[in-house]
Amino acid sequence: MMKKILIPTDFSLNSYKVIDSVLALFRNRACDFYFLNAFSYNVSGLSAMELLQADDEWFDRPKEISEGNLEKLLELYRLKYSHTAHKFYSISECSGLVEAVYKHQVDVGMDLVILTSGLNTNSDRQNKRILDEVRNCPVLLLPVRTSMDSHLSITIASDFKQRINTYQIDRFRLGLGLKKIEIGILVLDEQNKLSEDVTSNLETLISYLQQFQNANINLEYAKTNNQLKSYAALHCNGILCLVDKKPGLMRKIGLFKSDLISKLKQLETNSVLAIHQ
Repeated sequence: MMKKILIPTDFSLNSYKVIDSVLALFRNRACDFYFLNAFSYNVSGLSAMELLQADDEWFDRPKEISEGNLEKLLELYRLKYSHTAHKFYSISECSGLVEAVYKHQVDVGMDLVILTSGLNTNSDRQNKRILDEVRNCPVLLLPVRTSMDSHLSITIASDFKQRINTYQIDRFRLGLGLKKIEIGILVLDEQNKLSEDVTSNLETLISYLQQFQNANINLEYAKTNNQLKSYAALHCNGILCLVDKKPGLMRKIGLFKSDLISKLKQLETNSVLAIHQ
């Protein structure tokens, strides 16, 4: 199945590094990659009169720069990956990044959105907004210095207070096209204090994973943020899959924040797959 992957880019060196990591991760799969550049007009310091008097060239220039850089990006990767089943497309959008990602994820029907993590405060803030907005497909956050073993491991991390919907996990797992993916489970709770519902949800997921994973399921626990951070440090070459709960009323009206967002603070150097219930 062809996979559509959206990758925002600002044409920086860090952006190129993340693109290279993504292409390496999906090297065994036929994919359509969409490079998105969201641009805006710099009106800082301009008066209303100056803005009205701006000529066509002033308005055209940002779009020309965006489209020109995207064309160079396409040329580079089409040449570099001409021997693969990868196809490359570009999207130039005059809007905020969050709005552009949401729009094209819906319009094109993306299977995965890629974000660069750990760059700066503004970037992380945008990533959090995108995670709140984009709920129809998984979002993969990659640090610039991404290092993954050829034998890929994925850890599903959750408190298991809700039964895990495996649909988005399956879309990602099957999309990689790899024969061997080791999947483990990290319970965000104390081992000896699990409720009956949590235990039942956990057992359901284990039974599901055993259908396609012959080896024993690696099961670990991390109650505190420090324990989560320690686990992440020992598994920096794999992907941590965080399950975002279905938002309740209080979260929908903005009174509560996603638990997923608070967990991301402990995982700035890890590759994180955010999926939604």
